[in-house]
Amino acid sequence: MTLGRCHDAPLMGAPRVRRGGGGWRKRAASATVVAFAVAAVLGGLAVPAAADDPLTEALKRKEDLARAVALARANTQRYQAVAGQYQAVVNDANAKIADLAAKADDAQSEADEVYYQIQIAEEQLALVTFQLDETRALADSLKAQAAEEEKQLATREDLYARHLRTTYRQALISPLEMLLSSSSLTEFANRLQAMIFINRQDVQLANDIRALRASTSAKQDEASSKEKDIRGLQDQITNTRKILAAQKDHYDQLVAQAQAAIDEQQSVRTGAVAGRTSAQSQAAQSQGATKDLQFQLDNAEAQYAMLAAQAAGNSGLGAFSGRLVMWPVRGPITSPYGPRWGAFHNGLDIAAPMYTPVVAPYPGVVTTVGRPYLAYGDTAVVVIIAHGNNFATLSGHLDDRHYPPVQVGQHVNAGQVIGYIGMTGFTTGPHDHFMTIMNGRAANPLLYLP
Repeated sequence: MTLGRCHDAPLMGAPRVRRGGGGWRKRAASATVVAFAVAAVLGGLAVPAAADDPLTEALKRKEDLARAVALARANTQRYQAVAGQYQAVVNDANAKIADLAAKADDAQSEADEVYYQIQIAEEQLALVTFQLDETRALADSLKAQAAEEEKQLATREDLYARHLRTTYRQALISPLEMLLSSSSLTEFANRLQAMIFINRQDVQLANDIRALRASTSAKQDEASSKEKDIRGLQDQITNTRKILAAQKDHYDQLVAQAQAAIDEQQSVRTGAVAGRTSAQSQAAQSQGATKDLQFQLDNAEAQYAMLAAQAAGNSGLGAFSGRLVMWPVRGPITSPYGPRWGAFHNGLDIAAPMYTPVVAPYPGVVTTVGRPYLAYGDTAVVVIIAHGNNFATLSGHLDDRHYPPVQVGQHVNAGQVIGYIGMTGFTTGPHDHFMTIMNGRAANPLLYLP
């Protein structure tokens, strides 16, 4: 804050919060526009405005520099805010990349596990296929054996049929007729023994036929059963392999999607890092400009303090070395003297209702009445009173409808009304911005108030 000017709200203020959308790219563009504004203000400082006297010229230069310092500080804050927004984007991208990487790792682990299961299924399928080939070979062998046994069965059935026919014919001849028709007992015995042999052969043939039929049927059933079981197992493994392959494709897609998202976030992060670096660089440059402007402002304030001290010395008053006898107005202090909003508040804000009388805190001579800073956009009505050749007080934001009832050069007494509480200039509510100026520099009013 500057000395002679009444400041309750900063010239630039804290960076405003923009609502209704707009991303960090728009805010970065806004910060760039502010940079051009700072350049314009700095350029304006190169040509000092014409002034009627050295004090007014020094005051104007000090006010211009104070405005430029406030603008540069606000610009630095904006650059820092943009850098913070870029950093937030970087942090968000890092968090998303970490989450996507974890998901990709999980999906890759699942895909690897399914791949191993597919390999196992492939090995099982190969083994079952081999077993099926062996079983089919066995079935072919059993079928060949069954076909051979079918031939043997047909031969034996044919032989058995002939035996049956022979037995039937012999059964028509009684043993007596066989004996009588035999030429001798030996022939009879031979014929009887042959008949018994044929009967025995018939029994054996019948048994063999039954055994062959049972064996052939069992072998065919066994071969068919094994082939059916193995074919079913083969189908089951084939289906399992298809399911596993589909699962692996799904996990592979998840991995690919996660990797694509990671690549996208990495691109966002890269852009944000570049933006953050640029904003930080611009903030550093703005801070350097602020320091340079602050140095110039300090010099201007020193010059103004010297000229103000000369003007107070020409007031015809003696040196002030005591304390004020009363407060200009009674009320709560809403803003003390000292740092405020990233700048410096050069007085006390004493709140009071509208139109409350403001009085001179000490006898003196009125040196300023009205709006001395209107050319700089500050419409505050102020009254400045010199209480000595080295000390003055200022009351600001006075009402303009109940205009101050004093004039420049007028001698006032302590307690005399010099104005009324108002809201002119930069203010958020009715109050008196009260300053004390010792040797041309603002001082803490609490050091002088009773």
